[in-house]
Amino acid sequence: MRGALTVTLVVAGGLVSTGAAAGTVTVEQHSGRSVRVFVPTTPAVPTPLVVMLHGCTQTADQFADATQMDALAEQNGFVVAYPEQSADTISTRCFRWYEPAHQARDAGEPKELADAASAVATAHGVDAERVYVAGLSAGAAMSVVLGATYPDRFTAIGVIAGVEYKGATSFSGGFTAAQSGGPDPEAQGVLAHMAMGTQARAVPTFVLHGTSDGVLAKVNGDQVAAQWRSTNTLVLGAGAIDPVTSQTGSAGYPFTRMVHANKANGASVVEYYVVDGLGHAWPGGKAGGSYSDAMGPDASGLLWGFFKGRTRTAPLAVPPPAAPGKTDPPGTTADGGSSTTPGSPTDPANPGGNGGTTPAGTAADDGDSGGCGVWPSRAVGRAGGVAASLLAMAALVGSRRRRRST
Repeated sequence: MRGALTVTLVVAGGLVSTGAAAGTVTVEQHSGRSVRVFVPTTPAVPTPLVVMLHGCTQTADQFADATQMDALAEQNGFVVAYPEQSADTISTRCFRWYEPAHQARDAGEPKELADAASAVATAHGVDAERVYVAGLSAGAAMSVVLGATYPDRFTAIGVIAGVEYKGATSFSGGFTAAQSGGPDPEAQGVLAHMAMGTQARAVPTFVLHGTSDGVLAKVNGDQVAAQWRSTNTLVLGAGAIDPVTSQTGSAGYPFTRMVHANKANGASVVEYYVVDGLGHAWPGGKAGGSYSDAMGPDASGLLWGFFKGRTRTAPLAVPPPAAPGKTDPPGTTADGGSSTTPGSPTDPANPGGNGGTTPAGTAADDGDSGGCGVWPSRAVGRAGGVAASLLAMAALVGSRRRRRST
């Protein structure tokens, strides 16, 4: 545990304290949905906000517990908001990133979530220049959508086991993307840039994906990184982003960290961690938590390290954060260091197909099952991941049929 919390519930319009330690939690209603909000004991000035979007089958409380983001917020003085997807909306609690109705500005879930974030920011004195969004699985895919549709609301995004922008535009397409990835990320990068419209600006993007993810194949992480490199290049101009630089290391699980830096000052524009052996889970989370893996690297800490100091008007005016744990010196594709080879499946600028080779010393990409459900790391086993995905998809089909019949 990073720190103790005071839990507060909204009851009949009032606040009732249920603990006595550090920080407070309230459950608020914004834009038609329940939002769990953590406020630190001593907010930083100016105060940042991190919006956290849970994965399928999870609740806001479960996601907060699994990621331990509240304790990190208490230490660093930022507010955390966890919008919840109601089971009354969709039985699996998935954010509907794969439906066209929820992939554009001023409509559907993107509007609800952006408005909810703005409402939380106003209610708790948050600096509108410092609002960030991150998620896991379906929540990660929706974070991608929010980065493309509301770049004027969210300074930077974090994508833990997610999918590129419009990686699917139908229910069946979501299943296909989960198994083998979506369309060409360069083309999707253009679509994301178009979705930004007159609000277009650089959106710094943190990506993390496990090589043993049995729900969303690792190729999806490759594509998210490549899509946002494409989108940000369209914003910043050709040649504004340096070639990928990568390094290997270990912080629990071994990992490869790939950085696409701003040529002007070296700030990370897109940062991608490929974590060897991690399944469909939040690494560095609470042991036994909902779809969390206690082994590092610590995704919550990495996200905050990537976010902090960035502002909406100056998203790249920060130095790149250091990699965690023990690492090898970084190299580039030009200098013969520990980087990936251009065109390999681990190079986000030019990802290959599902499977193929992974960084030296890592496990092969599992890439076994689809769906927008969530599943822990590889120790759980291949069959369990497939079963969980199929159950989530079946539940989703059932919820759609019920809605059509009413």
